[in-house]
Amino acid sequence: MELRLDCLPCIFRQTLEGSRMATKDEELIREVLNEYAQMIPKFDSNQKAPAIVGKVHQIIKEKTGVADPYQKFKEEHMKLALNLYPKVKAMLKEASDPLQGALIMAATGNSIDAGLFAKVDIEKQIEDALENGLVQSDFELFKEKLKPKSKVLIIGDNAGEAIFDKLLIEELSKYGVEIIYATREIPVLNDVTLKEAKEIGLDQISKLISSGCKTPGIILNNTTQEFRLAYQQADIIISKGQGNLEGLSSVSEPIFFLLKAKCNLLAQILDVNEGDLVFKFKKQGERLA
Repeated sequence: MELRLDCLPCIFRQTLEGSRMATKDEELIREVLNEYAQMIPKFDSNQKAPAIVGKVHQIIKEKTGVADPYQKFKEEHMKLALNLYPKVKAMLKEASDPLQGALIMAATGNSIDAGLFAKVDIEKQIEDALENGLVQSDFELFKEKLKPKSKVLIIGDNAGEAIFDKLLIEELSKYGVEIIYATREIPVLNDVTLKEAKEIGLDQISKLISSGCKTPGIILNNTTQEFRLAYQQADIIISKGQGNLEGLSSVSEPIFFLLKAKCNLLAQILDVNEGDLVFKFKKQGERLA
């Protein structure tokens, strides 16, 4: 997705949020904000928001000396999600279609996103999701494509959300598919890396790889050869979260996007309301934005 003017204040807010997670030094924070402000006149519409956020996040790390500003946030929300995991797993057993329920829960986990929300009531999000479900859904098409021995690539998003992805992987495994789960290369915002994925046991139920990306969203030119091979060979690609959609919305390959629409701009692009859960299939050659 090309950079829109609406993205600039959102990136500013993320810059301030990330800086304050890394330091209490107001002068350092001001320096980071000033550097972002100086970058703005150089932006053009061909750039993608995740790439800009990645650059700003690197500035935060360099100026504060903190390698992972969101580490505490991630730990807190991973703990919360792990505590909810048994409850949600039990709910899925009672669902009329556990796979569809798992997709809803994986999309709900996308609410644990520090890039937009400083505080998240995930239990309330679960209740709302069970009541409203997926507002836009290509689930039936997904089930048609889900064949035994299919290669399924899941592109992960945030660390707390990955625990809900575990439920999805467990349900998908019942269909006899091969699952690859891709994480970020380094900590960016609260995104999941190999470290967190292993901590919650995703390596026990899927093949873990790093995308190689140092941005909060996949940008194919910045990925590793291993990721690109998995991407090219996948029968089904599930892209989690808004950042990955921003990076992959204009690629030619068919992709299922699973996310919560967290801003009005993206909601308009997807033709949903802000806050809705979406499972949308992008056809071969189609551009979403």
